[in-house]
Amino acid sequence: MRKLILSAVAMLVLLPAILTGCAGGEMSEADIEKIVEEIVTTNYEVETCTFDLLMDAEIEVEGDEDVSATLVGTGTGVTDSVNRQMHMVMNMTINAVGEDPVDMPVEYFLVDGWMYMKMSVPEQEAQWLKMQMPDDMWEEQNQAQQQIEMLRTADEVNFLGFEEVNGVECYVVEIVPDLATLQQMMSQMQGQMSQLGDLDLIAMDPGKMLKQVSVTQYVAMDSYLFMRTDQQMVMEITPEAMGLPDDAFDQITEDITTVMVFRDYNEPVTVQLPQGALAATQMGG
Repeated sequence: MRKLILSAVAMLVLLPAILTGCAGGEMSEADIEKIVEEIVTTNYEVETCTFDLLMDAEIEVEGDEDVSATLVGTGTGVTDSVNRQMHMVMNMTINAVGEDPVDMPVEYFLVDGWMYMKMSVPEQEAQWLKMQMPDDMWEEQNQAQQQIEMLRTADEVNFLGFEEVNGVECYVVEIVPDLATLQQMMSQMQGQMSQLGDLDLIAMDPGKMLKQVSVTQYVAMDSYLFMRTDQQMVMEITPEAMGLPDDAFDQITEDITTVMVFRDYNEPVTVQLPQGALAATQMGG
């Protein structure tokens, strides 16, 4: 059962997100369309940015033995859109009922069309893995580009009002994403996954697991830059989705909340791949 939880968490890891508020107001559909247009145009021109990430997940395993666990993760990262590079470090702690807390630090690099990941699985040595990214996958891995794509393909965009993020007055925009588009984006990871220690990831298709998504974006009123994104996601995992026998468990449900805060736009950043990553094991053949 512990391996099932770690497998579910490992899938989350591979999907390489305070605030003071005031009451909202009203905005016309034309105003919303203009703001969305300005957001897309402005953020496409961003060259670099830094982001901080907070993740909280509730994991429920249903089967002969029901198990509950929570995952809390904090991280920070930088993106360089000019050179198509990214670096992120994240510390995660898993708490399962009746088990000692498990720490799972992880580090990502996206360099020269390859994603490198250093991950520590309990009772195993930390290992470097790498996977080659298709040419069009930069938009899927670049955090700011993800926000743009969600806006461009959204089924619905609603204005919620105004709030401050780190002293910056922001529009608050609720997005009802196009679920099919998000599922397709996540399913592009299919075929890139392989083994992580003795965890079998190759059968996992995150797109088929995604069942519900809600997104709230905070956009600076003066610059139209993304300042914060809150995302809530529900995933349902079946034994078939993990390549396991039908009687392994009934279902794993993950309710994931991420908060991402963006800062230091267009400031110089350096992404340097560490020496240890050069010996990374390639995933996906």
